[in-house]
Amino acid sequence: MANISKQTQTTFATKQRVQWVDYAKGIGIFLVVFGHTLRGLVNSSILDASTIIISIDQWIYAFHMPLFFCLSGLFIERSASKPLRDFVVSKLKVIAYPYFVWSVFQTILQAIAGSYTNNPIPLTNLWRIVYQPVMQYWFLYTLFVIMLVYAIVHKLNVSPRVFLILAILFYLTQIVDVHLGSWEVLYSVRRYAIYLALGAVVGSSRLMSQLSQWKTKTLLIVIIGGFCAVGLAVGFNLMAVKLLTPIVAIFGIAASVALAIFLDRFNRNGFVKQWGSFSLEIYVAHTIASASLRIFLQYVFGFTEPIAHLILGTVVGIYAPIALYRICQRSRLRYMFRLV
Repeated sequence: MANISKQTQTTFATKQRVQWVDYAKGIGIFLVVFGHTLRGLVNSSILDASTIIISIDQWIYAFHMPLFFCLSGLFIERSASKPLRDFVVSKLKVIAYPYFVWSVFQTILQAIAGSYTNNPIPLTNLWRIVYQPVMQYWFLYTLFVIMLVYAIVHKLNVSPRVFLILAILFYLTQIVDVHLGSWEVLYSVRRYAIYLALGAVVGSSRLMSQLSQWKTKTLLIVIIGGFCAVGLAVGFNLMAVKLLTPIVAIFGIAASVALAIFLDRFNRNGFVKQWGSFSLEIYVAHTIASASLRIFLQYVFGFTEPIAHLILGTVVGIYAPIALYRICQRSRLRYMFRLV
């Protein structure tokens, strides 16, 4: 009976953390779509780059991508325990595959659209995606590299905590401006490995199961305190201090996780959880959706009301990819997003 009870508790804890992780991914992907839509409107001169707009942009970018790397690290210890070949094949299917498919697709679309886009890319540069990520797809490329490194060192019996120490030391080389060569991916790995390592440490510790047990009052304190701390860091331009960048990001990550647990606990805003479960699909296709809407409204109807553009662009950027995924699952295009 004791063994059965313990197993039940473990299963329940696993279910709980998967649920709030989906909420956390939903929060993160909303910030990604909103942030890219905001920048698209500024670059197309629909929206003025005022002090408020710049501050909002800096607030979002202070932690939203570190959040995704951290969430990606939560369960990597378990997946890295598989044979290295199985691990690599699985990541090729769910990370590398959509990277190549959507990098090619979006590059072709931007080349066809030409001057209507904010960042036209010549097709002659398409082959470079093998070593030089384009647009928002840098995240998938960098994530794949960091995960591969983690899996390799895991086979050498390097613990998550040691990997975190190594990631911190690697990040410190950025502080002293150590040059890593011409491959830009290495600089992204140096900047973000620390967050995946942090997620791995949390995911392999008791803290993972304890998070969902935090009192509501504690969650609210972390939510408000964390997001306000990021706001203060932006206001006082602390993001310019490279040594403080991870600390600020961790405040944002903690606040996002607390908000995710809060939403999960009260079973509210289930649509945020839905965003999280479709975070990959939204990530790879949202720019095409929101940019297409912006171009259509601006050049066909001459519509340039910035707030309406921002709202519509964010909504379409989230739900058009979800709709596209569901259509693809019912057709011969079921492998548009993953090779599984």
